[in-house]
Amino acid sequence: MSQKLCIGDATLNGKTFSILIFFIIILGSISTTDARPAYIKNLAEFPDEVKLCTTCHIQSSGSGPLNPFGRDFAKNGRVITPELMNKDSDGDSFSNLEELKAGSNPGDAKKTPEKKKSPSPGISLIISSVVIAFILRWVKR
Repeated sequence: MSQKLCIGDATLNGKTFSILIFFIIILGSISTTDARPAYIKNLAEFPDEVKLCTTCHIQSSGSGPLNPFGRDFAKNGRVITPELMNKDSDGDSFSNLEELKAGSNPGDAKKTPEKKKSPSPGISLIISSVVIAFILRWVKR
């Protein structure tokens, strides 16, 4: 005697129902690429670009091994502290805080904040010349 499940006008036998439940469980267990909400709270003040699994993990799924920042974060009890923020976990010469503020990944040495461009020497020379000329004219009066 086979059991059947009736939903409205549709009838599912035991095998079809089991397959349906299996897919519901699989689809429900697929995670998004956002970091866990508990850890996101630690990054609330930073840009959205760092609120991803790859801030701590090598894989974008958030599973598997941790990157250098993720290992330091775990060693630190999964808490953001000034010591952790001052550290350069990935060894790229930018502190974790500098990278997080800039929206780059503190666990990936290939991803660094864009260096701010200083004004070209020509502009500085022109401004300096104008200031010096003004001062010399003012002194001569």
